[in-house]
Amino acid sequence: MHMQNNLTVEEQVIVALRRITRAADIHSHLLQREFGVTGPQLSTLRVIRRMQPVSTGALARAAFIGYATLTGILDRLEEHGYVTRTRDPGDRRTVILNMTKQGERLLSSAPSMLQSRLREGLARMPTSEQAAVLDTLLQVATLMEAENGKGGDSED
Repeated sequence: MHMQNNLTVEEQVIVALRRITRAADIHSHLLQREFGVTGPQLSTLRVIRRMQPVSTGALARAAFIGYATLTGILDRLEEHGYVTRTRDPGDRRTVILNMTKQGERLLSSAPSMLQSRLREGLARMPTSEQAAVLDTLLQVATLMEAENGKGGDSED
């Protein structure tokens, strides 16, 4: 289907992943410039809004983010006044996250996490095709995570 000058399937997969990663990075920089938050910060804030009040542990599992990465993201979000962290009175080791009014305002003004071209392209597809795209991406994610044993962070 997409044979690029005799590249193996493996090489074509690498090229496609590199293109996806690059596009996501560019979009994240654009968000950072226009809204002062990165893509990962914005998506974390969306998950917090959906799950709040939520512990950092539950958030890390739900968003597939490792603790080290999540801590950095939460530090930024708290510095900007978008989230509050409070200790669970029942268990002092547990930190509970909630969104602030300022966080709500940001999410209501912030764009989609997906580039508009991707979002619009998906919207034009029949539901079955959207499901197939998602299914394929989930398969790729699962295959890539398999090597380090679980989801979350690997440093490569």
